[in-house]
Amino acid sequence: MADINADFAKNLFLEREDDTKHPAFEGEMGLYTLIAEGKADQIEAYRKGKPAPDARERGILSENPLRNAMYHFVSMTAMITRVCISHGLPQEEAYKMSDTFIQKADKLSTPEEVREFQSDMIMRYAKVMAQKQKNGVHSKQVVKCMDYIGQHLHDKITMEQLAEHVKLNETYLSKLFRKETGLSISEYIRNKRVEEAMALLRYSDKTSIEIATDLGFSSHSYFISVFKKVSGVTPKEYRNQNFRRM
Repeated sequence: MADINADFAKNLFLEREDDTKHPAFEGEMGLYTLIAEGKADQIEAYRKGKPAPDARERGILSENPLRNAMYHFVSMTAMITRVCISHGLPQEEAYKMSDTFIQKADKLSTPEEVREFQSDMIMRYAKVMAQKQKNGVHSKQVVKCMDYIGQHLHDKITMEQLAEHVKLNETYLSKLFRKETGLSISEYIRNKRVEEAMALLRYSDKTSIEIATDLGFSSHSYFISVFKKVSGVTPKEYRNQNFRRM
C-alpha cells in the first residue's frame, strides 16, 4: 500500500510539473451522452471541434504504447456501455457489444489501429442507440423483460417467469410488450434466438444441429424453418455467406 501511495504522489507531482491535465469530466460525459442518445452527426461535430488529446492528456497507463492505447480503449468502451445501458440499451446486448469490441481490439498490433477502431466503436454504439430511438423508448418493465430474455436464450422462457420477473400481470405484460415493440413476446424470443444462432453460425464452429439444441428448438427441421422465416436463408446458406466476417 505504501508503494502505491508513493507512486500516486510521484505521478501527481510530475503532472503538476508538466502542467498535464486530463480531459474534463464534463467533456467526457458530454461525449458519452451524445453517443447514448444516438446523435452521430453531433458526435462528429463535437470531435472535429476539439483537438485530439495527446498521450499525456489521456494519461499514461502503460509505458508500452500499444498497451496504453488498449487500456484507454477498454476503459472508454466500459463507460460507453454503461451510459448506453442507463439510456435503455438492454444489458445483454450492451455487454455483448462491449465484449466483441474488446476482443477485436485485442487482435490489433499498433496504437494507431486501436485509436482508429475506437472511433469505429464510438460510431457503432451511436448508430445502435439511434436505431433504438427510432424504435421508441421502452418502459423499464419491457427493458427488464428484454434483459431477462437475452440472458436466458438457452433456457425455456415462459410468460409466468417473465411476469414474475418484472412484477406485472401476464396479460398486461403481454399487451404492454406488443404495444412498445410491435411484437408478441414469443415473436421477440424467436427473433433473438435467431440472432444468437446467426452469431454462432458466423463466429463459432458449432454445427447447425448443435446450435438448434443449445437454443432450445424442438427439432433441427423446426430450427431451419424458423431461421429461414426470419432471415430469408437457411442456416447453411447463412454460414456459407458470412462465416467469420466481422
